Amino acid sequence: MIGDMTARTSELDKRERERIGATIRALRLKMGWRADDFAVEVGISRPYLSNIEAGRKAATPILVANIARALNVPQVAIVRDAA
Repeated sequence: MIGDMTARTSELDKRERERIGATIRALRLKMGWRADDFAVEVGISRPYLSNIEAGRKAATPILVANIARALNVPQVAIVRDAA
């Protein structure tokens, strides 16, 4: 029973990371940022940005704040679930 709950939580976390990563990528592209330049702007490496956008890594709250600032959007525009 606990294993099932952990698996469901893990799957939800993965979907959340993927959703947030896709939102970051879409906003970055809409604003005309190249990945290399954007990564430098927010203080992370290009591979780490790629992992976040692909949903393989989670963006920390501080990183979400830096990304929102660079994109000139409120943080909620990145983390809210549009569904």
